[in-house]
Amino acid sequence: MPARKRLFLGLFLLFTFILIVSLALLAYFLVRPEAPLFQYTLILFFVLMAITAIVSLFALTLVIVSLLRGTPPPWLSKTVKKILIFLFPIIVMLGRVFRFTQDQVQSSFIGVNNKLVEAENLELTPQKLLILLPHCLQDEDCPHKITLDPFNCRRCGKCPIDSLLTMAEKWQVNVQVVTGGTLARRAVKMLHPRCVLAVACERDLSSGIVDSAPLPVWGIPNERPMGPCRNTWVSPAAVEQKLEEILGSRT
Repeated sequence: MPARKRLFLGLFLLFTFILIVSLALLAYFLVRPEAPLFQYTLILFFVLMAITAIVSLFALTLVIVSLLRGTPPPWLSKTVKKILIFLFPIIVMLGRVFRFTQDQVQSSFIGVNNKLVEAENLELTPQKLLILLPHCLQDEDCPHKITLDPFNCRRCGKCPIDSLLTMAEKWQVNVQVVTGGTLARRAVKMLHPRCVLAVACERDLSSGIVDSAPLPVWGIPNERPMGPCRNTWVSPAAVEQKLEEILGSRT
């Protein structure tokens, strides 16, 4: 049996075992609520909740301190990122409970992440910055494949790729057009950037930020006038403005 199937089935078996044990304990508590084991379980549950609350409060304090200070110590930035990434799925689920859309929560997460990346005040050369663009920025009727080589673009001007490539040439930064997380990870592994400036939808940006940690990723959500993954748009001026903020004083 392939290793991937064994892993999935093993985790499924572990989940089933935990579920059965939990149900058995619940049945025992229902039959004998006065049992000492029930009291100890309540105490353990309280301790775990207290630890979770303390960690959450600590994480929130670190985020606020990092944003207020502007240039937090490296250890503080790394600690904040680790805690945010750990709590991100929980925050998304909590947002659903209060009827916030996933895009809203992810967009807020991207905004906080961008502030933390900005607060790191990274000293970058153009060669250490990578721009990642989604393939859906390309005109859907264009026959030229640009995911392997973005400069295969014929510069017709029908989509923002032309302007973005011109900008990349001007600033002498690496640029890649990707179809998803696999190609994005391959580009990062191949080019070894110190920071990534990524354009994508909120879902892909938030997952990319989480997957790329501890590598700093600055996210710019794209616009989707025709719906997701089809003729999306990003303002080249907005991207260049961010490039100028990152590299302007060092280029």
